Amino acid sequence: MKGFKREIDTVIREARRLIKEKKYHRAISELERHKAHSRDVEYFLLLAEAYEKIGNEEKAEEYFEQARFLEAAIKSREQLKKSHFLIKKKDYVKAREALLKAISLDPFEPQVYKELYKLYKKQGLKKEAARVLKNLITIAPYSEYPYLELAGHYYSTGNYEKVNQILSQGIEKIKTPSFLYESAGFYQLIGELEIAEDLLRKAIIQQPKNLDYRQKLVDVLVGLGRMEEALEVLDETLKLYPESPYLLQGIATVYEMMGEDEKAEFFMRKAVAEADSFIREDSLRMLADFLIEKGKIDQAEEVLLEIVDTAESSWLVVDAFVELALICIGQERAELVFKTAKKILRSNILTEEETLEILEVLADVLESEGYMFSAKKVYNWIINRSKDEKQLKRCYTNVTRLSEIISLEKMWKKRD
Repeated sequence: MKGFKREIDTVIREARRLIKEKKYHRAISELERHKAHSRDVEYFLLLAEAYEKIGNEEKAEEYFEQARFLEAAIKSREQLKKSHFLIKKKDYVKAREALLKAISLDPFEPQVYKELYKLYKKQGLKKEAARVLKNLITIAPYSEYPYLELAGHYYSTGNYEKVNQILSQGIEKIKTPSFLYESAGFYQLIGELEIAEDLLRKAIIQQPKNLDYRQKLVDVLVGLGRMEEALEVLDETLKLYPESPYLLQGIATVYEMMGEDEKAEFFMRKAVAEADSFIREDSLRMLADFLIEKGKIDQAEEVLLEIVDTAESSWLVVDAFVELALICIGQERAELVFKTAKKILRSNILTEEETLEILEVLADVLESEGYMFSAKKVYNWIINRSKDEKQLKRCYTNVTRLSEIISLEKMWKKRD
């Protein structure tokens, strides 16, 4: 690029010399050979001057006009850069002035409108932001950005008719799969599922292996109550990605919605078997929730203990422990809760907040088992360390209640 710039600079110097020597035709010939690649204002001014000298006023005016447009575009970009600096300083008033000046200099540069839109949006000026998007559609009618942003604006205001109007306007001009997919998402949100389905199928024709497009189509078909068709799409997609745990989860979810629990559980377990790392953890959590909901408590317990033993995500370990504690309390099996809590606390994978959450559950179990002094001690330990206001409030309430119970017990023992 630098070499090309040096070449143009050389051409300009040579053209200046030729014009000074009144060799206008040679200057024009030299300049015209590089015209398609030049973005230099002086370059076009020299061409205009040379044509003017040989009496070709029409060509001279044409190149003078190009020089003016180019100069305006350069100054417009300078204002755009200036606006970036001002926005970083949070001087939004001057940034807006710079962007409006940039538009006045070059009203056909889409990037300036985008920046002005973002500025108005940042300031919460919704009407002004929408107006800028409409202007952007006018100058860049084949750009996806303004249609999608304006559709989002109207969706946020609840004007679904306008959402449809803007997207329809865009779809007439833009047939890219990405635009069809994003538009389908809006139609899904406003309840126009048949339109969403049509757009997604068109997007999939263009990009048949796109997993996002296929998953969105499944969601839409489920929303339409067409479960068998949703399964067909999932089965077709599974052939493309035979080892995808998320697809197996999706199939399981549809079967569960259809009331076919055996098939649902089969595909959930298959997802666990096919997955590894955090995806396996997600599949285990899904299976545990399913088993608890279906009353298969013993199997759910096994899965929850597996999560505790194998999960690398500390929040998932805490979540599994809480579920396990609820199961064990209902079955008067506090010992397993204590044993599991001990294992988790020794693992050193928890944050301080998660450690306190585990201890609070442990205190609740201690209280339910009648270990009032121990429960109170744990609650106080949490109070001395927690920064969570809700947790502190719960623990203070529990300590107050336990203190009253312990006091009453002592009083009754004295009477006895």
